[in-house]
Amino acid sequence: MLDSMEADRIRLSDLDNRIRDIERSLFALRTERSQVQERLDAYKYPVLTLPNELTSEFFIHLLPIYPDAPPLTGLASPTTLTHVCRQWREIALANPALWRAIRLHYRYQHEMYIPCPFKQMNISDAWITRSKSCPLSIDIDIHHPDVIRKIFTETLIMSATRWEHVRLEGVTPFPFLNTGRPMPLLRLLHLWLRVSDDVFTFPDVPQLCTVNLSGVMACSNITLPWAQLTRLTLYYVGINRCVSILQQTTKLVQCSLTIYSSESESLDFLGSDVALPDLEFWSLETKTQPVDGFLSSFIVPSLQRLELKEIFPWCRAYSGVGNVRSQVRV
Repeated sequence: MLDSMEADRIRLSDLDNRIRDIERSLFALRTERSQVQERLDAYKYPVLTLPNELTSEFFIHLLPIYPDAPPLTGLASPTTLTHVCRQWREIALANPALWRAIRLHYRYQHEMYIPCPFKQMNISDAWITRSKSCPLSIDIDIHHPDVIRKIFTETLIMSATRWEHVRLEGVTPFPFLNTGRPMPLLRLLHLWLRVSDDVFTFPDVPQLCTVNLSGVMACSNITLPWAQLTRLTLYYVGINRCVSILQQTTKLVQCSLTIYSSESESLDFLGSDVALPDLEFWSLETKTQPVDGFLSSFIVPSLQRLELKEIFPWCRAYSGVGNVRSQVRV
């Protein structure tokens, strides 16, 4: 019994000595670690020593050239810049230009690499808020009826006064468009609609100068300040509707048309003159039968370039194309 107690006392003393040795080693390691940490804390990464204004400008050049929009998520999104460090996050969030171009895209449910519509809505609302008073580029490509009805959040609608470049594509109408809301900064409008019975009116768009309309419905159910436009693209528009629009676009400089007509359709414009005094570039494509007399209705004294393309479902010669200059009055 006594021998056992003596052995335990010796063992306890040995353990105490080992603990003291380990504690001294730990103290030395902690001291060295503290010194290393102080050196690291004192080190200034060169990129973090740049003026915030310069770093902010670098951030702008990481994005697509405005009005093209970056992705909402992923490495190419400006959101990634906010995840690097606190300083970069503060710089990115303080730069409204990083958040001024927004693209909402949703066509098919199996597109797994695209954020779900409701996540996109939340992200876009945040970007609109961060963009402060900057003009906005809005690109919406939604081919799902339920999503279209929900995508126009209050934040998005209220920002319409800042819309500068707008591209809308969808299979069903965008309910926002028939409200007549002012868009004082709008300069470019691209509208593609497959189906719509609504009439869209843009009464207060004083800066609008470029319009691209695609689809029968987009071209037939829209009222715009045609007289102020300088660039116009009409894709798949009826020939009579096309001429009725061009009669109003007297300031056009560039024009691209893809027109169609049926053999039974009466040509209401024949015998009338359509003057486009400033038109310099004109691209014309016909999707159905050739239309004799179409070109001869136009007076284009400033025309520098004419591109003419015809696609017919049957083989038929069109003598009118052979001598374009004899038809277009320049």
